[in-house]
Amino acid sequence: MSESNEIAVSSVPTKGGRTSPLLLLAFGVIVLASVWIGFLMCDANEAGLLVRRFGYYTIALTFAWAVVAVVTITPDWIKSWPAISNHEWGVTVGAIGGLTLIAVVTVPYTYKVLFDEFVLQATAWCMHETREVGVIVRGYDIGGIFAPLQTYLDKRPFFFAFIVSLFHDLTGYREANAFALNTVLLPVSLGLLYLLARRLSTHLGAIAATVAMGGLSLLAQNATGSGMEMINLVMLLVVMHLGLLYLDQPDDRRLSALILCTVLLAQSRYESGLYVAPAALVILEGWRRAGKMIFPAAAVLAPALLIPYALHNTYLSGMPLLWELRDGESSRFGVQYLLENVHHALLFFFSFSGKLTNSWWLGVAGIPAFLAGAWVATRGIARWQKASSRDVLMVVFGGAISANLGLLMFYYWGQLDDAIVSRLSLPFSAFLALCIAWAITQLKEQWQRPLAKVAICGALLSYFGSGLVGNATHWRSNQQAREIAWEVDQVKAMPPATRLILTNKSALIWLINRIAAVQVVRARDRGEQIKYHLDQHTFQEVLVMQTYRPIGPRGGFQLEPADRLPDNFILEPVIERRVGTHAIRISRLVRVDEPTTKILKPVKEEMEDST
Repeated sequence: MSESNEIAVSSVPTKGGRTSPLLLLAFGVIVLASVWIGFLMCDANEAGLLVRRFGYYTIALTFAWAVVAVVTITPDWIKSWPAISNHEWGVTVGAIGGLTLIAVVTVPYTYKVLFDEFVLQATAWCMHETREVGVIVRGYDIGGIFAPLQTYLDKRPFFFAFIVSLFHDLTGYREANAFALNTVLLPVSLGLLYLLARRLSTHLGAIAATVAMGGLSLLAQNATGSGMEMINLVMLLVVMHLGLLYLDQPDDRRLSALILCTVLLAQSRYESGLYVAPAALVILEGWRRAGKMIFPAAAVLAPALLIPYALHNTYLSGMPLLWELRDGESSRFGVQYLLENVHHALLFFFSFSGKLTNSWWLGVAGIPAFLAGAWVATRGIARWQKASSRDVLMVVFGGAISANLGLLMFYYWGQLDDAIVSRLSLPFSAFLALCIAWAITQLKEQWQRPLAKVAICGALLSYFGSGLVGNATHWRSNQQAREIAWEVDQVKAMPPATRLILTNKSALIWLINRIAAVQVVRARDRGEQIKYHLDQHTFQEVLVMQTYRPIGPRGGFQLEPADRLPDNFILEPVIERRVGTHAIRISRLVRVDEPTTKILKPVKEEMEDST
């Protein structure tokens, strides 16, 4: 499977050498201290407090160090690229640019995974404003400045939020910054994928992999949203590139860049901590090739840099309410979910309907190529010591990516054909695209070019036949997103004023727009406080969001019981709109009268981050 551009194992210099015992002792002490601090020293609340107060500074230090390390080895990385002609560069740039343009034109810029993306926006805002890792729960306009008065630590990793907060630091707070970042990451991810595929295949084979991934509707959805999937995909591809570069010629600089980017990858998504294991295997293989242990400062301090990840995990493990389990369930993982999740995964990868954000070409061509690659890797495992850098990397990281998807099959909410869950398949989809590129080179040389063209046409047929349908219909099927967008647009179109929103959805929707908000379920118990602020003109206007359901076939609507306010809340309708079978209404709170009878309805207090 070697090519002219592949660096053989024998070309790596092997130099003997002993590592200082003091250095090994320091590393051991740091490992033990990091495990104790991250997992044993603190309970859940204490761990959460440490992450909130110091998480920003640790991620900022790691990111700055990683940028310096990557910039230092960039000339070496560029030299390691395969020989690519100007024509090939033109075709590659054109393909990536075209796929990016199609995604931007066909998929609306809007929130795709509603609560997740609101939380990330709110976290980025807090990191920008206060340098704390937290999600705003309550905030008000004080003297013309919207200030957070209460925050909590969410379960979601915060590397993406940190990057967005840097955009806020440069341009001022804008919701659009998160969307802009993900859009930029789309061509970056496709470019990184092409360069990896080029190490595995010919130019046309790499183009086939790029088009297969770029023709995935799911990728376009995430590139026009504000979630953390794109940064996770890009960091995974970056780490794979750095792993290749390190295996080609192990040294301190290359290892430092690999380790620091792996630490950032671990904090990109919940499950991305799994990729620490394949990175560690690559490091060990590099030591074997170099004939010595390589211990730059980044390697010695890496366990300490992962302490925030461990503390965050301790916090999440001690907060079952954040697991968002269904009624009657007490565990997130179980064997009982396996068969159903595998069935839904097959539906996702092999659906031709256009109703899902999938690419059936990745299922039809990618999965057989993946199985073939797994068979070849299994047969060649006995000769692993003579394997090339690319083969070692593909087997190690391919196994980790597959294990990641396999773990999802045991998760209670692991149905890939679910619009919320499907985004978790992005790393595996990228690996399937790489497998397609590899499979093209396994046939006779005279067949490779025609086969690559067939692969390109198959990916385009999948995208234009059903992928673009998924691009268009996913937005229409996300009814609550349309409701939220309409409510926000209506309020923004009103004359400027200090407002309080009583919402029947998450208050985060309004807080990230720097508008004070309280959920209706909480407002019902706070009539006196709201009346006081109305009388004192703390807010120039109080608006109420409510839903009306149809009564029956004869027509008419009635207020959703959960959205009902006490009778002493006097409302004045402002505007309403039909959405599907129900109607949503924005009303103005005119006044709060004195209650004639005491309201004894118990209202369950819920955490602000419930979905």
